[in-house]
Amino acid sequence: MGTYEVTRAFVITKNPLESKCGSNTHTSALNRTIAAIKSLYNYLCEQTEDSNGNTYMTRNVSRLIHIRKKSETLHYRAAQLEGKLFLGDETKAFLEFVEQDYEKSVSNRAKTSFKKNKKRDLAILSFFLSSGLRCAEHVGINFNDLNLETGKVSVMRKEGKKDVVPIAHFSHKYITDYYEARSSLNTDVEALFITDYNQTIRKISNASINKLVAKYSEAYKVRVTPHTRHTFATRLYNVSHSQVLVSNQLGHSSTKPTELYTHIVSAEAKDALRKL
Repeated sequence: MGTYEVTRAFVITKNPLESKCGSNTHTSALNRTIAAIKSLYNYLCEQTEDSNGNTYMTRNVSRLIHIRKKSETLHYRAAQLEGKLFLGDETKAFLEFVEQDYEKSVSNRAKTSFKKNKKRDLAILSFFLSSGLRCAEHVGINFNDLNLETGKVSVMRKEGKKDVVPIAHFSHKYITDYYEARSSLNTDVEALFITDYNQTIRKISNASINKLVAKYSEAYKVRVTPHTRHTFATRLYNVSHSQVLVSNQLGHSSTKPTELYTHIVSAEAKDALRKL
């Protein structure tokens, strides 16, 4: 069996859903594996060097395996996403639900944990909804990166680039409450968002943030962990009608990834259809 056949066999073994790629979810999973394989082969064929000065591999067979295109339009993706977003006044209502009503529906044990982390969790939720930051970017924020006077935070984007991101005003109350509580803690941990388990303070993890966002959103409406960032981006586009502004806020290098938000909750299109 040749290198190409071995590589393709690995992709199929890793993703047995290849034969069922009519589903875009399956297509996405398969594409992630293919992208990882391509990255490995690019490294082996271009960046490595043995004792003779030659790369470990001379033929990049991963070029023969192509990323699959999704068979869906932006309008379809927007329609699928719209019901999982907190748009308009719903963003404020969601935060108020967590602040005032969430604890009424949980056990006494869960209520104790909630009260302990309430200010932190509200700050994280409002940060997501007011900044458009990725989960990993939230985790990477240090205490000194946040400037309450300017309403901005310094972040490290996923490409390793430093950026300064403004935060929408509606979240300042929640962030300030947590910032003041965080200031009183005696710890050497630099991270802004932390967790205290068995009296050991450490930086909160990506998984923990995803779980808490999922927990509160599901209690309020629908599980929206992957879509919190989309909520902010859609609301910002609806107000500004600027793909450039949304792209800069989200840390994208081009406006193409933001095209989706132009198709979500288009008031103009809905008004036009009502008049037909």
